Amino acid sequence: MSKHAKTIKLLESVVEVLTNTHPMTVRQVYYQLVSRQVIENSRGQYQAVSNLLVNARKEGVIPWVWVEDRLRRPRQVSMWSSLNSFAETARRAYRRDVWDTQPSYLEVWLEKDALSGIFEDALDPYGVTLNVGRGYDGWDSIHNAAERFGTGDRVSVLYFGDFDPSGEDMVRSLRERLAFFDCKPEIVKCALTFEDVERYNLPPDFTKATDTRRAAFVKKYGDVAVELDALPVHVLRDRLVAGVEGRIDMHALESVRQLEQSERDRLVKVLAKAGR
Repeated sequence: MSKHAKTIKLLESVVEVLTNTHPMTVRQVYYQLVSRQVIENSRGQYQAVSNLLVNARKEGVIPWVWVEDRLRRPRQVSMWSSLNSFAETARRAYRRDVWDTQPSYLEVWLEKDALSGIFEDALDPYGVTLNVGRGYDGWDSIHNAAERFGTGDRVSVLYFGDFDPSGEDMVRSLRERLAFFDCKPEIVKCALTFEDVERYNLPPDFTKATDTRRAAFVKKYGDVAVELDALPVHVLRDRLVAGVEGRIDMHALESVRQLEQSERDRLVKVLAKAGR
């Protein structure tokens, strides 16, 4: 197959991935292609995908909004043209606290910022807080969490991270450091697991030789490391939603939503009247 033909085939796969789920980061697109065995897991292939995405957007093959860069976003100042325009913003923004009527509290913790867009969209209807750690959380983050959780009684944390020596160790670290503040919530690693790697035939990489936790991990699982990004997006989203809905009172949530809608309508009327 010629180089040109390979590029066309790769582009077709990229379009298919993004058509099904968007927006995505370059990293997400890359790992979805690796998991589908379209390309090999290598630095050169990552760069090829990155270059392809740039050219495809320049040529109008892929909409610009289908690919996002979560680290380089403008921090805009909120402004409105009138009270009427602010009323519409208020209507969308008003949320009633769902946790006042829930028997327990729940948060989701995510190792990878690149996946935060998918998680934010899925969690928004439930009012669940998303904490993005980008690796091991710093002590300030741990302290803030302990302040939110109290003793940890009736608190659950759903953790999503890579399957590698550090990714497996982060749950242990989180438990121990929260316990320093006498906070002991339920912490469950939902993904990525060794079972996920086998079930979905996810493409493995080698563990990092510099990782001090490598020896024990390799002894237990073998020399295999897989990023959370490699899990099919629909599987990841379904896993997240199932974890959330399995730990909250859905009837109480629906009652709050109905009350919230009524209060939102009242708020808009008040602001619209003030803007006349």
